Amino acid sequence: MEAHGTKGVEVLLGDPKKAVIAFSIPIAVALFAQQSNNLIDSFWVTSLGAGAMAALGLVSPVYAVLIGIGNGLGIGTSAAIARNIGMGRSKDAGGIAVQSLILCAIVAMIITPILLLTAEPVLIAIGAGPTIEASMDFAVPLYLSTILILISGVMSGILRGEGAVRRSMYIQVLGAISNLVLDPIFIYTFDMGVAGAAWATVVAFGISILLGLYWYLLKKDMFLKLRRQDLRFNKHYQKEILSVGLPQSAEFSVMNIFNVSFNFCIIMVGTTDAMAIYTVAWRIVYLLMIPAMAMGGAIVSSCSAEFGMKRYDMIRKAYGFSVKMSILILAALSLIMVLLADPIASIFTQAPDMQYLHDDMVKLLYIFSLFVPIMSLVFVGSSLLQALNRSKVALVSSFIRNLVLAVLFLLAAHLIGTLPSLWWAMTVTEIFGGALMG
Repeated sequence: MEAHGTKGVEVLLGDPKKAVIAFSIPIAVALFAQQSNNLIDSFWVTSLGAGAMAALGLVSPVYAVLIGIGNGLGIGTSAAIARNIGMGRSKDAGGIAVQSLILCAIVAMIITPILLLTAEPVLIAIGAGPTIEASMDFAVPLYLSTILILISGVMSGILRGEGAVRRSMYIQVLGAISNLVLDPIFIYTFDMGVAGAAWATVVAFGISILLGLYWYLLKKDMFLKLRRQDLRFNKHYQKEILSVGLPQSAEFSVMNIFNVSFNFCIIMVGTTDAMAIYTVAWRIVYLLMIPAMAMGGAIVSSCSAEFGMKRYDMIRKAYGFSVKMSILILAALSLIMVLLADPIASIFTQAPDMQYLHDDMVKLLYIFSLFVPIMSLVFVGSSLLQALNRSKVALVSSFIRNLVLAVLFLLAAHLIGTLPSLWWAMTVTEIFGGALMG
């Protein structure tokens, strides 16, 4: 049974094509739950008006950096655990799991005070002037809870690393359900406004983490054993985690740091109202990309184990299968988004001061649908590189893609100065980025 880790480990060490299928479905559900948190926040906040929605968009790049660091460390942890299981070193895999939690605490102690001290000037610098109060209300609770955000990503990585992908799914689904229930309570019942959306998210992270800790520390029915003696800082284990986790965290951070410049261009061309529809559109696009991200997550676990066993032909088989499936699925989902663009836009522009943005959001979804299928190559390719301990290549690819996009955004903003010109610049660059990674 997977409860004891045996079934998950058997799949992990078996046919990688079957492992990609078996792992990607629960990972997709978990990612959907994680990404739906953002849309849930947007849905409940939209009634507060365009200013509150813009606050979500302005804080999103920094919040996404935190999520990216947590997910990056989680991927590094997952790859290191799976690799050691593949080499038959289960005690080392357990030690890596413990060290990943210690690493979260260290990183949180460093970046939390930095985020809090720089919150207001950074938000003002990226265009939050008219909405600075709402932006700070949303940002501060998230920054205070950095350690929970990091541990959430790492806990999922620990579970995926030992093949317990269903349990990784359970903690993400629990977090999403908690956020769905708590959002209206914190925002409207407690009259906390946009700050309530942030606190609901924070509490949801805490609830999901408690479930993972319960399995490992109280129920103790997992394959990995978290031993007290592994609480001492271990340089070797930390290095194993960071060899993949550091470049991956840097890749996520690079993308979201560049997003600050993108946001600035959008506000310059179309004001904070345009920022609101851009934020929602990207959150919808990320939901569409879940199948590719899920297959990527499955590749990290299965191919890391195959790499530990030196079964390179199986790695090639898993990658080829994942590329074909992710492109086909994302193409179908893009078509569905185009067909439903009008009702989707209606849901997220229902506030009186946002209704005039309805048609602009429909056009935005039409344009973004063009790059979604090819962008699947970014997620699948990056995951393969992580499994092969070559995350630096993925980091370089991400930097090139985002640098090109920043240049095109600035040129479009200054030379053309329309929102569609920015959307087309992004579409062209994302197609280029997918082809580059492929």
